[in-house]
Amino acid sequence: MNKFIALLLFVFSVSAYANAPIEVGNISLLQIHNNPTSTSNSAQRFIVKLNGSVSTSSCGSSDFWTGALDNDAGRAQYSAILAAATSNKPIKLQGTAPNSCLSGNILIRNVYVVW
Repeated sequence: MNKFIALLLFVFSVSAYANAPIEVGNISLLQIHNNPTSTSNSAQRFIVKLNGSVSTSSCGSSDFWTGALDNDAGRAQYSAILAAATSNKPIKLQGTAPNSCLSGNILIRNVYVVW
């Protein structure tokens, strides 16, 4: 019974992000952004552009991705992206949902290093 429940949860968790935007490619732009007029940490973020094609997005015509620098997960994502950029290795970015945007950019959920 426990295995069945675990399998069921896995299937639902995978299908929950089935329509999430995905892009694979090499990094063509990496920008560190800080809004100097803001006092909150949420204004600290990074912006990434890959040389691939985004699978699906409702963030307008933008194919830029945005991640936060105000938490450990965002800083880990930034580190993985920076490592891929310096080694000229492709990465895979996955967003949360096709309409999950920040300033017209797709919000990053996962970063995969591709070999």
